Amino acid sequence: MDVAKLNGLSANPVVRLFASDFSQAADTRKQAALEAPLTAQVDQSAVQQAVSTIAAYAQSISRNLSFNLDDSSGRVVVKVTDSVSGEVIRQIPSEEALKLAESLAEARSLLFKAEA
Repeated sequence: MDVAKLNGLSANPVVRLFASDFSQAADTRKQAALEAPLTAQVDQSAVQQAVSTIAAYAQSISRNLSFNLDDSSGRVVVKVTDSVSGEVIRQIPSEEALKLAESLAEARSLLFKAEA
């Protein structure tokens, strides 16, 4: 029966969900959760390899450019240094930005602990 002909409104079809649909979705989420740490480790090692490759290239062309991976944040840090004095001319991100990111991460973890 077409309801739109009677009152001008259309109706959406009813979707039926079964318990098996929910258990299948739960299984998919569990599998994704198990694979997440492995992916994080692979990504971390890939980043470390890329940083090493770029650093080796920069040194081979005699530039005073260093690429490091910050231990606390996991971010790539680029430093431009003076070849004579060894003074850091520029760092991206700056030390202040790295400290701020670390403080924000700490505050976020404390907030989640307080809510739990």
